[in-house]
Amino acid sequence: MLKIRVVLVGVEGSVNLGFIARTCVNFGVDELFLVNPRADLDEALIYSAKAKDFLRGAVIINDLGKALEGVDLSVATTAKGYSKGDALRQAIDIVTFIEILREKPVESLALVFGRESTGLTREELKQADYLVTIPANPEYPVLNLSQSVAIFLWELWKIRGMQATNVPPQASPDELLLLERIIGEITERVIGDEEKRRRVYMVVARVLRRARPTRYDARMLTYWFRRVLNKISTQE
Repeated sequence: MLKIRVVLVGVEGSVNLGFIARTCVNFGVDELFLVNPRADLDEALIYSAKAKDFLRGAVIINDLGKALEGVDLSVATTAKGYSKGDALRQAIDIVTFIEILREKPVESLALVFGRESTGLTREELKQADYLVTIPANPEYPVLNLSQSVAIFLWELWKIRGMQATNVPPQASPDELLLLERIIGEITERVIGDEEKRRRVYMVVARVLRRARPTRYDARMLTYWFRRVLNKISTQE
């Protein structure tokens, strides 16, 4: 699984730092590095909820280069992703970056975020392998630091293969096939015309697939249609 290190350079706001620590835990971040932090870490703990231990375990360092050691790939984030004629400000958007990771996965990744007030310096930007930006309203593209971190981590969450427990499991192909088979038996019993029976079954199967039922949904429907089938059988 992709190992993620979040690197905050010169983070200024204690509230932001607390929220970011919490977000890191939400999305299974492995490491947090703080480069020359200006925020009050004790105050940040107040806003970190159940991420206090994670925040306490942050590596505090004074050199960005050292914070990037030991990772396969580093990404500098910026709101100012494009400036005409500026060779450095030629960022890729976050969607493109995620596609690159899908095509060429790495084992470890550092996400570098800059100061709330001024972002990353040009020298800091040069140290990263990629410059990535989040597309936003051109009239005001600058996101809050904690929001930017959350968006990046959510996009990475989707490609890491981590299993969430607050989302019900989807019905398996076998469970759907069983449900379709039972519906097929009912259709054969109540519709005499073969062509109509075929079309009805095809539509029902298609609707089931589109609905993407959960495992619980599929089990309840299976139970219900079994009862219907049994009722039909006793009346024949």
